[in-house]
Amino acid sequence: MKSWRELAVIPQWQQLSPSRRTLLKAALWGLSVMVICQLLWLPGQARLHQAERDLAREHELGVQLQRIVQGPPRSSTPVEVLTPAGLNERARAAGLRITSLEARSGQVDISLEGAAAAVLAWLHVLEQDGGKPLGLQLQAEGEQLQAHFVMPLAEA
Repeated sequence: MKSWRELAVIPQWQQLSPSRRTLLKAALWGLSVMVICQLLWLPGQARLHQAERDLAREHELGVQLQRIVQGPPRSSTPVEVLTPAGLNERARAAGLRITSLEARSGQVDISLEGAAAAVLAWLHVLEQDGGKPLGLQLQAEGEQLQAHFVMPLAEA
């Protein structure tokens, strides 16, 4: 078996002129630098693109949250007295489903569910119209948001 010094590559390398050897060394170094740069560059680019996608998603969520906080435009009509029937009607109009509505001793116990944005907007409008939900509990189930709270009824 031949030793590594006896291989054909080494004698061929030594037969090359010094200028050609220098040129090949420079080409190998350049190729090595390019490979190393690619190994560092590509993962960095992938992380940058992921960060850009995450930033765009957060921006979309921020815009959606801003819309929810602002709520639907307030009407100029006089505020209605909050009654169990009125609350039920408002919830249906907002596309929510009332799962429980129980009125007792000047308070109403309400449980409702619907799309998260619709539930939060409905609660926001309810507070703007003078409702004071007490002990608000929210629970997310998939795309649905469940809300349970007690609210004092306006005396008529």
